[in-house]
Amino acid sequence: MKEIYKTGSLTFYEYKPTILKPFYVNLEPLTLRRRIRLILAYFSKFKVYYLKEDDHFVGYCLVQSGKDSRYKFATEEDIIVGPYFVVEKFRGRKFSIILLDYILKQSDLKFNNAYDYIHKNNTPSIKASEAVGFQYMSDANISKYLRQMKLCTKGQGEYLVFRYQAN
Repeated sequence: MKEIYKTGSLTFYEYKPTILKPFYVNLEPLTLRRRIRLILAYFSKFKVYYLKEDDHFVGYCLVQSGKDSRYKFATEEDIIVGPYFVVEKFRGRKFSIILLDYILKQSDLKFNNAYDYIHKNNTPSIKASEAVGFQYMSDANISKYLRQMKLCTKGQGEYLVFRYQAN
């Protein structure tokens, strides 16, 4: 893991996962579903960006290439952002917005579009994504076994897909 940016009490880190160690710091329990998703993401070379305040890791965000075949709407020039997570005791302080804003606007990532998909009931994440410039693109569902994202009619999906267009 390497430090990539520091401002005041906040430090941003980038971690390149291995198949056996998908996270440098585990900030939340890993469910079987999340482990499977991380194994699939490993093959599209995902990175984990961490945010630390003083001596405490407060959150993370995964970023992977849009070339992952599970996301038919994305291309090699795109990125998939998320999931992102903020430790419960640090919520309400806009850390997810700070982390997303850094990744999209200040990191060295090169992309045409960034996509984010969020469960339709996850209002805080929807608000955070919209706050940094993501715009609603489509509803979507995820297939059961291959975990492919299928776009669908508005109001018919379990997830909402958002797009951020790079300048």
